[in-house]
Amino acid sequence: MNQSLEYKWHSIYGQILFDRKLKAAWEKVESNEGAGGIDKETIDSYRYRLDENLDSLLQRLRNKEYKPSPVKRQYIKKNGKDKRPLGIPTIEDRIVQQAIVDVISPKCENEVFHKWSCGYRPNRGPERVMQIILASIEQGYNYIYDADIKGFFDNIPHKKLMRILNKYIADGTVLNMIWDWLKAGYMEEGKHHKTNSGTVQGGVISPLLANLFLNELDWTLAEHNIRFVRFADDFLLFAKTREDIEKAAEITKTKLKELGLQISAEKTRIVDFHDDDFDFIGFTFGHWRKRKKDGKPYYTAQPEQSTWKDFRQKIKSQTRKTLTLSKEKWVEQLNPIIRGKVNFYHTIHKAIQLNAQYGIGSHCFDKTFGKELQAIDGYIRKRLRVAMIHDHPNQRKGWKMTKKWNNEFFARIGLVPAYWYFYHKIYGFTLESYIQRMNQSQQAKQKRAKTRAKEKGRKYFTPDRMRKIDAVNRMATD
Repeated sequence: MNQSLEYKWHSIYGQILFDRKLKAAWEKVESNEGAGGIDKETIDSYRYRLDENLDSLLQRLRNKEYKPSPVKRQYIKKNGKDKRPLGIPTIEDRIVQQAIVDVISPKCENEVFHKWSCGYRPNRGPERVMQIILASIEQGYNYIYDADIKGFFDNIPHKKLMRILNKYIADGTVLNMIWDWLKAGYMEEGKHHKTNSGTVQGGVISPLLANLFLNELDWTLAEHNIRFVRFADDFLLFAKTREDIEKAAEITKTKLKELGLQISAEKTRIVDFHDDDFDFIGFTFGHWRKRKKDGKPYYTAQPEQSTWKDFRQKIKSQTRKTLTLSKEKWVEQLNPIIRGKVNFYHTIHKAIQLNAQYGIGSHCFDKTFGKELQAIDGYIRKRLRVAMIHDHPNQRKGWKMTKKWNNEFFARIGLVPAYWYFYHKIYGFTLESYIQRMNQSQQAKQKRAKTRAKEKGRKYFTPDRMRKIDAVNRMATD
């Protein structure tokens, strides 16, 4: 809902004035890691005197002597070229923000947020987003308003946000504290800068404040019977006709203008899913097509190209050839990355299964990226073959180890193949089956190469090829 609560939330501040509440908040901050703020206090240094630090913070909170610090401004790359500003609060500010979030968030879940708002909420996320998108497409909502809010986190008007918070919160101390966080400003190159609008990207409480602000839009859409899904500041609207989606777009623009925001015209469009594809939360949805063999309709969902690039970049950063690690350590270092990425890719299949439990069928082809998974596996093995050579590693030496350190070798030492892990989660595909399949595939590939050479009247085992085979064999027996 977005109406003022009949019984607003009182005594929020009093609920954080316990050492166990601050300890619980600290544990969440600690698990999220991250750099220190402007006071140069880090997670490690704060942990070193944890009891003393938490006791000091608790006393200042009880005496109402706690004051927020400006955040430290840093920049991260966005889309590989643009830079996005981040604000890094001090460890202490993060703990207090987390404690407030721990009290307010459950209340928002029970009394405020809409079921189609999915970002930064417990038990909701990409899987829930995928469910809503696939269900909408299956039910005929094939006109989609793919929207982007212009500079959302930087442009939230502070006074409008506080008016929204006043609908739910009656604790003046907490409202004042949130206002102080909004107005704390940031430090950059030794200078303090004021903030006149926006919430800090990087602040613990920022996602909750952002959701509360856009909750106004959520319920406006719901009141007009507009189907939507929102993940933080990214959202999609769905309709069955172009006329209806255009009306929905106008309602959205009007409400955002009322909130002091606007749609980014360059990044927003109406998608006719009969002919157009669209991207959302790291996946590409391919429009309706017909199968050649029987004319049955289908569409596709697969990871965006940028996610494969990010996958490779994460592997590259962890396989520097300057490191001299044991095989077990390399495996320990890479497996969490592989599992994490593949679990994300598995979101599509899980959403289809969950929708099926509610009687929603699927025309979605979600297993269309096996080649990409195999390419990732090949890239990982290539990086490791070089990294695991401790004596002047290079690409040439790595190539010579392809026979000794092959697919089966890496699988046997515990490296999780992305291709196997994905299909194992769906079909229970065993590792032994994967090894057998890869060996057969390699043999079939060599057989095809020999056949092609013979058809063209060429010799397959040329002197140059034999020289390379001998070099690989020597490395394999060393």
